[in-house]
Amino acid sequence: MRFQGIAASPGIGVGPVHVIVPEDHAVKDFPIAADRVEAEIAFFESALQASRRDLEQIRHGIAHELGEQEATIYDAQMMMVDDPDLRRAVHESIRGRRNAGVSFRDYMTAVAARLERVQDEYLRERRSDILDVERRVLRHLMGDTRQGLSGLEAPAVIVAHEIGPSDVALLDRRRVLGFVAEVGGRTSHSAIVARGRGIPAVVAVRGVMQHVKNGDLGIVDGFRGEFELNPDAAVSGRYRARRARVDTGTQALAALRDLPAVTPDGFKVDLAANIELPAEVEGVLEVGADGIGLFRTEFFYLDRAELPGEDEQYRAYRAVAERMSPRPVIFRTMDLGGDKVASYLGTTHETNPFLGYRGIRFALSHPEVFRAQIRAIYRASAHGRVRMMFPMISSLEEQRAALDLCGRARAELDRAGSAYDRDLEVGLMIETPSAVWVADLLAREARFLSIGTNDLIQYTLAMDRDNQRMSHLYEPLSPAVLRSLRHTVHSGHQAQRWVGVCGEMAGDPRHAILLLGLGVDELSVSCFDLPRVKAALRSVPVLKARALAERALACDHAEAVRALLHAELDTVLPDYLLGDGDEA
Repeated sequence: MRFQGIAASPGIGVGPVHVIVPEDHAVKDFPIAADRVEAEIAFFESALQASRRDLEQIRHGIAHELGEQEATIYDAQMMMVDDPDLRRAVHESIRGRRNAGVSFRDYMTAVAARLERVQDEYLRERRSDILDVERRVLRHLMGDTRQGLSGLEAPAVIVAHEIGPSDVALLDRRRVLGFVAEVGGRTSHSAIVARGRGIPAVVAVRGVMQHVKNGDLGIVDGFRGEFELNPDAAVSGRYRARRARVDTGTQALAALRDLPAVTPDGFKVDLAANIELPAEVEGVLEVGADGIGLFRTEFFYLDRAELPGEDEQYRAYRAVAERMSPRPVIFRTMDLGGDKVASYLGTTHETNPFLGYRGIRFALSHPEVFRAQIRAIYRASAHGRVRMMFPMISSLEEQRAALDLCGRARAELDRAGSAYDRDLEVGLMIETPSAVWVADLLAREARFLSIGTNDLIQYTLAMDRDNQRMSHLYEPLSPAVLRSLRHTVHSGHQAQRWVGVCGEMAGDPRHAILLLGLGVDELSVSCFDLPRVKAALRSVPVLKARALAERALACDHAEAVRALLHAELDTVLPDYLLGDGDEA
């Protein structure tokens, strides 16, 4: 039986199934006697402190195993445990004579419910962190201190409704062959930790728990997002062969760290990394990236009670610029709005936030906040090779308004005597069809164009990329998408501007070759995907890539493009990059 889900962590896992039954924290609601209120508060505080010690231990283990980049995930959970609003709300509930378990559970349930309604995938998947913290604290409140799945007795494929990031951190890598979960997404913290630890994973496998039992044979295909249950001998044999082939690539990828992304015929591609937090810079350096092609700055504005100051932002941007120097860093200005906002910015609910008050529209409507960020980025440019770009530009008018704010910010810095790079490159993201078709106009006033394929694909194809019912329509290889990419690249080059791609499409080795053939100058991908993309670029001559792109543009549907890529590239790409491409 084959199940389809989301590919969360690449790799092949083959072995007996171990089913994790959901923990049932039957929290009872009972009144607290008046003379026991303070003791109940103290009991709750001790559970928080015990949970924090657990998380500190997990964080230390992940930092030792994977580095600081992955360990920062657990900082967010510790911040939840330390949240003064949480304490205040639970203390108030206990003083209302409700017990600690019910008070804490109800607060966390409300927070998780709010995140569940958010449309932005990254923020919605933070719900798993809320539930992970909730389970941990309730274990201590209920006297159950089990430590997740660290005690497996034999190698197994884990199948569960949900696996929290702290559980993934405690998995015994020698015995966990892979895991499957009914919920989750590729950007969930559980998936991020799984990729960092090299554990194959497939998530969002709806209903799988109804069909599995301990001892079944399970195969996790973390490339295709598939789970095979009790396959026949021929199928399991092919999967075992694929797993052996993929495993041989680990050392080969590590050896590429200090080598450039140069094609066999000598064409150099700028290969950069996408990050979201300053602490992730070390991971960028570890994989040998040429720079940071997308630094998402939203972390400054979310999950906090007040507006970030210019100096706070400047210090963070400066630290990143200095650490990366002389490699370039592109800071994307605030991409907020609609369902991804900070409460202090006073926005209202929108029926369709992805077509509403977001990106550059949101920034331009908060000019003082926006200008403070722009000044911080300019100031940081005195300490490294900094670039800046605007998100979600849809017209020349929006671009000019943003550039006007840049001019005003520079004038303010000049009056204050602040140092900055007077030749700082300011570009923009191409994420809407309207931007594609006025790219020639935008390129005249921008120093570079960066194509955000995640949004461009969904807007071009008129489908919500986070809607699982329509996931089959999210197609990077659609002729409409490929023609949009070609037109944008051509428009940029006609204006003598370089053009990059910073969406998920660039992280696929075959797609990266296609983008190279379309004339893209820079690819910016996740730190995890970067070594695989570099290996692909070093394997295919640019002349072959260009010829391949011309043939792809002549195809009339996506499947034809996909078949072409497999036929032309699978014979020249390293075997260990083809874990998703055989007959299994």
